Parts: sequence; C-alpha cells; structure tokens
Amino acid sequence: MGQAHDVLERARAARLEGRYEDALRDHLWFHENALAVEPGLAGVRLSFALRDWIYLAEQFPLARRALQGLRDRDTARMLTGGESRDLFRDIVAINSALGEERATQDLFVRLDIQSPELAVQCADFALPALVAAEDFMLARRYLGDPAARVQALAANLNAYTGELVKTGGTSSAPALLSFVLNYAKEVRLVVEVLRRQDEEELAEQVSRMALDELKSDALRDAVEREFETPGVTIKAMVAHARANVTEH
Repeated sequence: MGQAHDVLERARAARLEGRYEDALRDHLWFHENALAVEPGLAGVRLSFALRDWIYLAEQFPLARRALQGLRDRDTARMLTGGESRDLFRDIVAINSALGEERATQDLFVRLDIQSPELAVQCADFALPALVAAEDFMLARRYLGDPAARVQALAANLNAYTGELVKTGGTSSAPALLSFVLNYAKEVRLVVEVLRRQDEEELAEQVSRMALDELKSDALRDAVEREFETPGVTIKAMVAHARANVTEH
C-alpha cells in the first residue's frame, strides 16, 4: 500500500484511539493530496474516506465544520471560474456524506443559469439531489431521453455480467450485487421523475424496458426483486459477506 492509503488508515486508528485532531489532520491531507500520490484511490476518496470522516464528525464536531468548509470552498470555485465536472462530483459526494443534498440542488440551479453547458456535464451527479429536493421540473429537463438512458444502463449491466460469465468468477458476486443495486436505483430515479411530471405512460414503458433489456434470466430476477422489495440486494450482499467470514 502507498503513502495515501497509510494516511487514511492512520486517520482511522487515531479516531478509534480518541486522537480526534490527529484524525482530522490526516483526513484533510488525504482529501487534498491522495490523488496526486495514488490516482487509483479516486473511488475510496469519495466513499470510504468520507464515511470515516463522518464517523469522526459524530464524535468531534470540528470535523464536520472542516468538511463543510471544504465544500464551501469548492462551491465558490465552481461559481468563480474553476468549474469542472470532477470538482462538482467532489461537492456532491461531500454533500451526500453530510446529508445536505439541498446544497447540491442549490449549486446546480445556479449552474443551470450561469453555465448551462457545464450543467449538462454534471447533471448525472446532480439528479439524485434534485429528486431528493423534489425539484422534478429541473430534473426532467436534464434527464434527457429516458428510454435511451435506461437502455445504456442495461447495456452496461449486461456487459459486466457477460464478463463474469466468461471468467467464471464467483468472487465478484458482491460487485455484481452492487451493480444490480445501482441499476435499480438509477431506474427508480428515472421512473420517479417521470411520474412526478405526469408522464405515467412513459414511466411504465421505462419500467418494463428496464427488465426486458436484461439478457440474463437470473439478472432479470435479481433486478425485479430489488424493484419489488427495495433493500433486498443489500441483504444479499451482507449475507454473502457473512458466509465468506464463516468459511474463513
């Protein structure tokens, strides 16, 4: 493991030992410098690292204020000429970790007015926050062609599943379940936007297409179960993880 990964582990250890200022110092360094040192940590930086930061904030309120400060700084950059899709993704991830999706919606509304071309590039990241804020009119405007969107999502899921079949890998089951979960979430988002805009017929068409476009019966069944009982896929992921622990 590299330097950045070590810093994140050190932050975790410091939190568990009650050395909260040290943990915050390492979280700040990791967020600002990790990608320059280890570009492969891009996903970790906006997921596990932020999750750990929020754990720290629950015990050390200064950590929450520090994270909000980073968000506010990056938001100002977005609105004063430093616009980029990557920077918007950072802001969205921080707002999601903080439970402040309304801040994402507020920023996107301003981008829609100030930089509409960039808003198009950032729309995918903004859509969940727009739905959470019930700004369905703006969400629908940036949703594009719902059928084409679902077809593209299904194609990605089919391709990933096809690769698993070729390699015969069973260890990738958690990743596949994660893909299924994300696919179902994306489709539900599209359907909700359409229904809230009184496009019921198109919503029904997209819902059927989301299943019909899947090539594997097993995959179709898994997605349909998640549609019918949201959360069942997470339970399957937890069960798989526990089984692996038991086996080892």
